[in-house]
Amino acid sequence: MSFEPIDLENYPRRRHFEHFHAMRLSYSATVNIDISALRAGAKRQGISEYLAQTWMLTTAANKVPEFRMSIDQTGRLGTWEELSPLFTVLNPETRTFSGLWTPYQQNFAEFVRQAAKVIESYADGSFEPQDDIPANVINISSIPWVGFTAFNLNMPTDYMLPILTIGRYSQAEGTTLMPLAIQVHHAVCDGYHLGLFVEAVRTLAAETRTWLTP
Repeated sequence: MSFEPIDLENYPRRRHFEHFHAMRLSYSATVNIDISALRAGAKRQGISEYLAQTWMLTTAANKVPEFRMSIDQTGRLGTWEELSPLFTVLNPETRTFSGLWTPYQQNFAEFVRQAAKVIESYADGSFEPQDDIPANVINISSIPWVGFTAFNLNMPTDYMLPILTIGRYSQAEGTTLMPLAIQVHHAVCDGYHLGLFVEAVRTLAAETRTWLTP
């Protein structure tokens, strides 16, 4: 997957990037996402809710260039053409999780088929059972045992890609709400860009009939 370096001399956010990068400043926000339609559709079709959520979050991230920005091994700031998900799966016997990845597919049904094969082959509880994890992955995990209204991670200095964490659902006025913690680096992502991502997630969650198909 291609990585497009950014020309810092002509980058509109150059001063923002340099300022917040020097400060090592990341921030997090937790929002509630109405997943009532997603849960109903996944149950009706016998599809994993978690894989539906993983596809939805990755698709939303791919719509926002600032969520695809990273620093490569040579220290260049740039934007990935596309992100693929690195998602965690718990092994109930060892009670440890595996970080698994599968290439992103715009077609949801094809994504689910590939991800299910990866889980079947590699979800043994070891940390990273696959040897070929690419650099253009977005980290997604779920903590279904804990509901939260805030969640924070201490991110490495130069790690720019977002980290997404799903919490335990809650019920409100007949809807199912999924808490979603979003961790981003301020060097590449302002509140405006965070808002674009959240809006994209909410739109996908509300319009599952356009993508959640067998």
